[in-house]
Amino acid sequence: MPLDWSYTKLVDIANIDAGYSYTSKELVDSNIAMATIKNFDRTGGFNIRGFKEIKPNKIVKKEKYAKLFDILVAHTDLTQNADIIGNAEPILNTSKYSKIIYSMDLVKVTPKAEKISPFLLALLLQGDRFKKHCLGYVNGTTVLHLSKKALKEFEFPFPTSFSDLDNIAKFAERNYKLISNNMKENQKLQNLKQVLLSKYF
Repeated sequence: MPLDWSYTKLVDIANIDAGYSYTSKELVDSNIAMATIKNFDRTGGFNIRGFKEIKPNKIVKKEKYAKLFDILVAHTDLTQNADIIGNAEPILNTSKYSKIIYSMDLVKVTPKAEKISPFLLALLLQGDRFKKHCLGYVNGTTVLHLSKKALKEFEFPFPTSFSDLDNIAKFAERNYKLISNNMKENQKLQNLKQVLLSKYF
């Protein structure tokens, strides 16, 4: 590790917010979506088919909302092999929804300062180091849960000057935005396909 680098805790550079606790009665047709663990593909990646429509019956605090490119981390897992727990995924597509809430099975990680790139943070949390760290904080049998301590105690090498990582941050931003645009284009093409099929066949 370079001399001007040191181990930094995630909580020193990022906010960690718990998700919205909802009831089944709130899951009705709406232009508001809730991000869930179903947005996390087992093989990695953000799946827009995992959104659930929700109409909250109480005031939702602003930190329970998420926007495009906000990072979500799965804190609950129903898979047998812990495929998604501890996985971090930036929201790459908000689909047709005006607002996104994230569920209590997820946490949101956002930079504390503007000089810290959210795209760089996403790249960091999608690395093997973070996943292996989280697996040491998993408990449960049928349903797996990630301890709240997992993100608070995660440490990683980081430079004293954030500008040292500008090139990596720009690389991450360029590629995450490219993936997001590709998802939007694919969604439009799928919608067009359905229109053509229903009209001519």
